[in-house]
Amino acid sequence: MSTDAGALASAVSPDIDTILEIDDLQTHFRSPGGIVRAVDGVSYSVRRGETLCVVGESGCGKSVTALSILRLITSPPGRIAGGEIRFEGRNLLALSEAEMERIRGNEISMIFQEPMTSLNPLYTVGRQIAEAIALHQGLPRREAMAKAVDMLRRVAIPDAENRARAYPHQLSGGMRQRVMIAMALSCNPKVLIADEPTTALDVTIQAQILALIREQQETLGTAVVLITHDMGVVAETADRVVVMYAGKKVEEAKVADLFEQPAHPYTRGLLGSIPDMAGAARSLRRPRLTEIRGTVPSLARLPPGCSFAPRCAFATPICQQAVPPLEQHRPGHWAACWNAERVLEGSAAA
Repeated sequence: MSTDAGALASAVSPDIDTILEIDDLQTHFRSPGGIVRAVDGVSYSVRRGETLCVVGESGCGKSVTALSILRLITSPPGRIAGGEIRFEGRNLLALSEAEMERIRGNEISMIFQEPMTSLNPLYTVGRQIAEAIALHQGLPRREAMAKAVDMLRRVAIPDAENRARAYPHQLSGGMRQRVMIAMALSCNPKVLIADEPTTALDVTIQAQILALIREQQETLGTAVVLITHDMGVVAETADRVVVMYAGKKVEEAKVADLFEQPAHPYTRGLLGSIPDMAGAARSLRRPRLTEIRGTVPSLARLPPGCSFAPRCAFATPICQQAVPPLEQHRPGHWAACWNAERVLEGSAAA
C-alpha cells in the first residue's frame, strides 16, 4: 500500500497519451448556510481514446467538476478556488475568455444533462448546430447546415431535414437530448464530456448513442468523460472509473477491478444496489434491493473525518477523526478509506 506523492494529479501517472488532467480542483459556492465545497480537491486524468466514467449520488460534485473544466461556473455564487485543469499541457484556468471560447464546444465539448435549458428556444435546432460548426470549422452557412442535418441523422432522429427546422419546444425530451449529442459531436472534439447523455432515451436509442460515441473514439481518438448513475452503462463502456462522494474522489480503478473488488464501502454500496435480474428470475420472492443507509451530508456542514463514516458499516474511531488519504491498495486501484483492506477482503469473499 502506498500514498501518491505531490499533488495527486491522477491515480494513474500521466504520460504522453494524457490529454486532460485535473489537479486538486476546488470549486466553491457561497450560500446562506456557508461555503459549499462542491468540488474539494478532486484530481484525475484522461488519456486519448479512453472512456473515464465518473459515478456517485446526485450532489457529489460530478457535474460541477465537468462545468469547471469548461469554466462554466456561474460567478457569483460559484468560483474555482484552487487547482489546475490542464488540456494538452495548457492550464485552462490561466487562459483568457477568448482563448476558452476557441476550445469550448470545439476541442472540448459537453453534452449537458438538461437539454431544454441548454438549447436556445428562439432558434431552430438545425441553426444552433450549424452555428457551432460554422464558428469552429469555418464552413459556409449552407455546408454547415448540411452537416447539421447529417449529424441529426447520425443520432437517429427521423426525418432529419424537417426536424432541423423545428424549435426545441416542438421536440420530445429524448429528441432534444439527441440534438445536444449531435451538437457536441459536430466539431469532432478531442475530449467529450457527457453528463448523463442517455437518461431520457429508451434502451434502443441509448445503445445507438453509446455506439456512436464509441465510433467517434475509434475514428478520432476522442477521450470521453462519462458522468452517469447507470452502473450497467459503466460496465459496458468504461475503461476506468472514478467514484465521487461529498465533493471528493473516494476511489479510482480499472472497470473490471472496481466491479470485482471495490475498495471503498461507498462503492460497494453502489454496486450492491444494482438489481440482480438473474437472481430475481430464479426466485419466487421479489428480492429487496440493498440500500445505503442514511443521507448525503450537507456540503456546507460536513462531519469531521471521513464524510461517509456516518453511513458506513466498516467505520472505526479513526474514521470519525481524520480524513483518509487517497492510497494505492492494488496496482492502479486507489481508495480513500482507512479500512480499504477490510473492504477488499470482504468483496473478495462475497
